Amino acid sequence: MPSPTLADVAREAGVSKGTASKALNGVTGVSAGTRERVAAAAAALGWTPSYAARALSRASTGVFGLALARSSETVGTESFFMAMVAGLEEELALTDRALLIQLVPDVEAESELLARWAAERRVDGVVLLDARSEDPRAAVIEHTGLAAAAMASSPLSAMISRLAVDEDERMDLVLDRLMTVVDDLPAGAGRHLLYLGGLPQFQHVMARERRFRERCGAAGVGASVLHSDYQQHDVSRWTREVLALHREAGCRGVVVDNDLLAAQLLVELGKDGVRVPEDLAIVALEDSILCTVTSPAITALHRDTREAGRLLARLLVRHIAEGTLTEDIGPGGMVVRGSG
Repeated sequence: MPSPTLADVAREAGVSKGTASKALNGVTGVSAGTRERVAAAAAALGWTPSYAARALSRASTGVFGLALARSSETVGTESFFMAMVAGLEEELALTDRALLIQLVPDVEAESELLARWAAERRVDGVVLLDARSEDPRAAVIEHTGLAAAAMASSPLSAMISRLAVDEDERMDLVLDRLMTVVDDLPAGAGRHLLYLGGLPQFQHVMARERRFRERCGAAGVGASVLHSDYQQHDVSRWTREVLALHREAGCRGVVVDNDLLAAQLLVELGKDGVRVPEDLAIVALEDSILCTVTSPAITALHRDTREAGRLLARLLVRHIAEGTLTEDIGPGGMVVRGSG
């Protein structure tokens, strides 16, 4: 008995072949009811996609690429990456697509890899993370025409779809919390805050730093910024710098880029007798279960990173079908715990 075809599925569902194809491939323009009816017809007939036919008709691989210019230590320990990949995988699985992940040493190597993927037609499109202010990957996308979607605070290229993150709004939420610390200080006490951020080449770090300085300046609060590459061996160095700012500049609160960095800082400060939040408050810009197991638990800005991954995958699928798009993602919400 011959295998059921897409035409059979369309006939069973009472729709055109084109509508059935759109429904099964996650393309917009199909109602939820139609999508469910087509999916039910495919399941009833035992239909599965023909990758050979797909390749001949659309030169499609059924694969999206994600290259990460981060160390294996960083990717393995940061909850952000694990949740992001989980969301991407979950969404792509709904349309029987796969995610190809490769670690590379730096953004130059990532750009070379993207160009090779495009030349070899290894992927249908790529997801870009860690957007940079002057991002060399944008030139590769423009040159090759490779479909791409990025999570970024500002546009990378007119050819790259974007899941837009408002870093001003995110920093405002965190500072609204920390400003209460300095507002409650007695007269003559230190009025100083610190932003402990990631590497300055990242777009989101620069956006956060700019907003941090703006808000502190407007409030008459001293502002310092330190940068970290999130590596474990760097912990003692930046802890010493935080301690110096606390003791010499009267720093009373720290905005920390992510959950891991915040937890490491809290532990190291405790070893030096600094009480959190009595002496120094800590608020993280990323939340995870790690923020709940420290003592005290860490106040953090929570966002659903897995959902962001799903949205990013969906955006890339739409980009291929419709062209360049921009979608906004909310800032998340503050989860107040014991650290600040």
